[in-house]
Amino acid sequence: MLLEAARMLLVEQGPGAVTLKAVAQRLGMTHGNVTHHFGTSAALHAALVEATARQLAREAHAAVLGMRHGEVSAEEIVDMFFDVFASSGLGKLLGWLAASGAGPGLTPILDVIADSVRALREGEPSGTDPHAAGAGPIILNMTSHALTAALIGERLEQAADMPRASLRRLAAEQLRLLRASPRS
Repeated sequence: MLLEAARMLLVEQGPGAVTLKAVAQRLGMTHGNVTHHFGTSAALHAALVEATARQLAREAHAAVLGMRHGEVSAEEIVDMFFDVFASSGLGKLLGWLAASGAGPGLTPILDVIADSVRALREGEPSGTDPHAAGAGPIILNMTSHALTAALIGERLEQAADMPRASLRRLAAEQLRLLRASPRS
């Protein structure tokens, strides 16, 4: 309930609005009650990042398995990834945490990414070069593109004289190119 209130504040008002006091007010609770659960706004931010990232990782893992079986397209995975970064406010929160020097707030998503890479690599063909293809390069690429899209995507596409949704299209093309295959 507390994280959902924080998520709503994030989407409606941006990262700076996600405070213990604001969450308490939204839920009609005392500030002390919310402080008891999280301690600090930084801990609240970290919990929000972790919850959103873990949900995205579960959905992405299922989508990757579907792609491996020919049931899910690269575009569907890209859309899911980009939409979570944009609609949940995750992209803006990560950008805000990084820009404000709140490095520990980024730890939860970095941990989720590391866990996801390890889990997805288990299903890759043996002999896959982990630095050239497969889970690591794909997640690095997808996260970079989705974060960029959430923060400055439309303006960047305009500045580069590229059509709208070019970041998504490029991410899908790169996803197809970076799929794991054994070394020849």
